[in-house]
Amino acid sequence: MDRILNINLPINTANVHGPLTLLVSGLGFLLCFLLAILPSAYSRIKYLPLPPGASLIWGHEKAVFVGQPGSAFREWISNFGLTFRIKAAFGAPDILVLGDPIGITYLLQKKVFDYHHSAVVRPRVARLLGKGLGWIEGEEEHRRMRRLARPALTSDNIKAMSLDITEAATRVTKDLVEFVQNAGQKAEVNILDWTGKATLNIVGRVAFLHDFKAGNSKEAQDILNARKKGVSAIAQYIGFLTLMLLRRFHFLNYFPIAAIQGQGLAKRTIHVGVAKDLIQRSQTLGNEGKYQDQKDLLTRLLLAASEERITVSELYEHISTFIIAGFESTTTTVGFSVWELARHPEKQRRLREELAAFGREPTYDDLQNHAPYLEAVLKETLRLYPGLPYIERVATKADIIPLHQPVQLADGRVSHQAVIEPGQTVIIPIIAVHRQDSVWGDGDTFRPERWLESLPPQEQLCSGWGKMLAFSDGPRSCVGTHLAIFNYKVIMSSLMNSFLFEDPNVTMRLKISSSLQAWVHRDPDDPGRNELPVILVPTDN
Repeated sequence: MDRILNINLPINTANVHGPLTLLVSGLGFLLCFLLAILPSAYSRIKYLPLPPGASLIWGHEKAVFVGQPGSAFREWISNFGLTFRIKAAFGAPDILVLGDPIGITYLLQKKVFDYHHSAVVRPRVARLLGKGLGWIEGEEEHRRMRRLARPALTSDNIKAMSLDITEAATRVTKDLVEFVQNAGQKAEVNILDWTGKATLNIVGRVAFLHDFKAGNSKEAQDILNARKKGVSAIAQYIGFLTLMLLRRFHFLNYFPIAAIQGQGLAKRTIHVGVAKDLIQRSQTLGNEGKYQDQKDLLTRLLLAASEERITVSELYEHISTFIIAGFESTTTTVGFSVWELARHPEKQRRLREELAAFGREPTYDDLQNHAPYLEAVLKETLRLYPGLPYIERVATKADIIPLHQPVQLADGRVSHQAVIEPGQTVIIPIIAVHRQDSVWGDGDTFRPERWLESLPPQEQLCSGWGKMLAFSDGPRSCVGTHLAIFNYKVIMSSLMNSFLFEDPNVTMRLKISSSLQAWVHRDPDDPGRNELPVILVPTDN
């Protein structure tokens, strides 16, 4: 614009640029102001409590994203109860925050198909995972796809594959032992790099009969690197700005914005690489009549495709969904467990003694039924670090959500229900619900022993696995829960058998990058990176 003005008009553009900027800024501010105040008059849930301090532009959402995940929600829950509303960014309609366990159970178990992914979340799921089981809406379609996957992920089938799972984890642990020994008596590693290799190796082996070569194959490295780049793009502050814009301007989902499209790197890498190879290889087995000999997930999907129950395009989407979802959550959960055990030597010692008491490599039955402290460590890790820090849904129908804790309405009345109209966005703040001091007494403390003691009253707890929401709840809960739990236990057992964990004394913060992620800053000027550094010392085993 300045160049055009200089060529064609004999005026000083500097004199124009200042007022023009002020004019545009003023108009932009006015637009944001109007967007912010107009929906308030028509808020469907204006009867609910509203925390103070909302930004004119960002509403309450900046506080949710910029602070430690869950901290803002916990403060609001302490002051306003378990059910309230917050202002959305850019004047989008108010958001209902549902932290009441009875209300959460009702929504997720009884009415989840009436509450769809929001226009912010659903495109993100498609980019991150693919248009697979987590993306599909509608009860009939979702149940149809879940029936395809469930037989490959039952506890009986996982038990039958337990030796393969153990071998896949052990291969990565052996590589890690060699790496640390070559570095000397001990070494600091980013444990996420190695837990990522282990979980990807297991998922490849048991779900797709594919060897990722202990996470060292080119395709495995491509997937892991793409995942890391995608996490970094969205965890930065610009990622927050972009996501908030999506709340109001959905069309931005399709713009070439790095913080948005970077989320799809891992999925695209899988589609053009390993998914194509898997399909071609398995089609050869099908032509040879060997489908019936296999019980893995890919074979079931290929059979469905051959019978035209799913399209080839859907097949690609399901492969990327199960690979990424299969390794992402377990990668971080094992990482957070190792991190916490490094910081709590007495708890690490107790777990080590429990596993050593087997006197051999633990079997499926050992890990699932005779390692109570290992399960307690898993539950405590998931309580503090749920893979999804919150769930966001939009009501497609009018509804009345029952509540255990009454809510005081704007007119002073007290109600045990929340009245919902179609189009209402609902957020379930999982990490805040998991960490409530009013429930646990010490919500931020890593204390696995709590799971071996008397638990709080059921009405204060959720009804998902482990009385939590780490795997969600109801008919849309994680279909791979049994596999994820056993994978975790196998990898933890293998690492505990091979290493002592020591604290590197660095500061770790949590960030939201669709899922919950660790972020470490080495010094004040360091922008930080997605890692969990731990010092490993080889044992004599």
